[in-house]
Amino acid sequence: MDTTPQKYRLTIWQYGELLGFFETEAPRALDALATIIAHLPAEQGFRTQRLVAFGERRILESGPDGLRLLGVEALFQAAPLPE
Repeated sequence: MDTTPQKYRLTIWQYGELLGFFETEAPRALDALATIIAHLPAEQGFRTQRLVAFGERRILESGPDGLRLLGVEALFQAAPLPE
């Protein structure tokens, strides 16, 4: 059984303007997202989108000493919020 925590990103807008995002891999990540979303009411112009990581892109450098990992970027896809 895979016990690797799932990585989530919550993107937040207010009145159509992107405010930013919150990423988490915490053991209770979905609870954390639900807590944040509860503080962002639609009546005040907030909109959120939950994304879940499904893979990663690795940035490599090839040189005389071999390959070197320069960075890792998570790849996200939409993950609808439960009803």
